Amino acid sequence: MHHPNRLWPALLLIAAVLGGCGTNPVTGKREIQFISEASEISMGQQNYAPTRQSEGGDFTLDATLTPYVNEVGQKLAAVSDRKLPYEFVVLNSGELNAWALPGGKIAINRGLLIELQNEAELAAVLGHEIVHAAARHGAQQMEKGQLLQIGAAIATIGAAAYGGSDLGNVVGQGAAVGAQLLQAKYGRDDELESDLYGMKYMKLAGYDLQAAVSLQELFVRKYSAGVEQNRMSGLFASHPPSQERVDANRRTMMEKGG
Repeated sequence: MHHPNRLWPALLLIAAVLGGCGTNPVTGKREIQFISEASEISMGQQNYAPTRQSEGGDFTLDATLTPYVNEVGQKLAAVSDRKLPYEFVVLNSGELNAWALPGGKIAINRGLLIELQNEAELAAVLGHEIVHAAARHGAQQMEKGQLLQIGAAIATIGAAAYGGSDLGNVVGQGAAVGAQLLQAKYGRDDELESDLYGMKYMKLAGYDLQAAVSLQELFVRKYSAGVEQNRMSGLFASHPPSQERVDANRRTMMEKGG
């Protein structure tokens, strides 16, 4: 027996979600938004300390390092398209990595810092991470994951109604796995967007844009040499390097006049 009425709760839920649209503060594009800025900031604040602890803990051997990194980060944050409670910290991990939580909570590992040649390359890293926060990339990943989960719920209900409960369970489980995979790393467009607007912030803050090119060249060399033993973790998992990104940064540098 068919039970179309069982679909209504999920359909009403997805209709409510799709009704939440807004304008991206960095790109100006219209997009689905149902995670508020207050929620982003709250999530970042709640998860900043435990995430730092799980990624090696704060680097404390040199008490001047985190204040210096924070100073550079705040220069870039001051010219960003979105004002958030940005915070920058150095972690005691040798892994090449840097990351941003929703709401502007950003970290860079000492392992990446020692590979940088100058302050401008540090600005390129931090500017890139600022854009991930400012352009809602983390929030977008969460929103996409929630939409997939809603879709999984609809598929489960529909399959159970029209094909039996066992079929419904299989469909739901497959969609849930897809939702997890989607949230595993930033997409190509997010990376190119963060490179582009990060260079915009570098230019406004007075940094040499050549550093954004040399930084991506460094990542391509490290990746090709297999420096990170596990490429599914750290920087190369969440920020996959490519010659495309090197070339895009070089074009941006020429367009913005260095």
